[in-house]
Amino acid sequence: MNYLIIALLICGIVFIISSCNKKPKSNSQTENKTELKKVDPNNNPYNDMRNMAFGITEKELGIELEENKTKIYGVIMDWSIGNGTATLVSFISGDASLYLSSGGGMIGGQSHENISKASKYFIEKAENYISKGTKTEINPLPNNDEVLFYFLTNKGKFVVKEKMENIENNKSELLDLFEEGNKVISEIRIVTEKQQN
Repeated sequence: MNYLIIALLICGIVFIISSCNKKPKSNSQTENKTELKKVDPNNNPYNDMRNMAFGITEKELGIELEENKTKIYGVIMDWSIGNGTATLVSFISGDASLYLSSGGGMIGGQSHENISKASKYFIEKAENYISKGTKTEINPLPNNDEVLFYFLTNKGKFVVKEKMENIENNKSELLDLFEEGNKVISEIRIVTEKQQN
């Protein structure tokens, strides 16, 4: 079952990478402001986009969180894929983006209801794992065969690490969280496919 999930995830990322290399639509076709924006793979902004995501605060999202509890307003999921890294960014506002270190990706999913719902549920699911996180001031990329979940909270940033082999073999306590992140990516892929047609 998990091998199927991992295979589908990789296929989705490959699709998004390939769709980023297609010629842009004419002006009349791109006026729809609800379209996900393609990230130009020839001018790779990966590090800048990822760093910008880590710098977003709950106030910038227009969110007020309870001060007496540690609450997550964003999750950044980084995982090693072949010779690069994929980064899924989800916020409690419903916004979600996918960045690829090899170039490409999609940003701005908040205006799509299915992406927004999946993103919000991913954040909600992450609340169950905050106790497993370690507070951190840095945000390194994952090692090979590793997935990192960064929790952006009103009390600072936390990180949880896991080996992909544990997720693939059903041995990980983070399997549910990884699967929720995969659902966000699936919704991004569905919207991307519709925009290509």
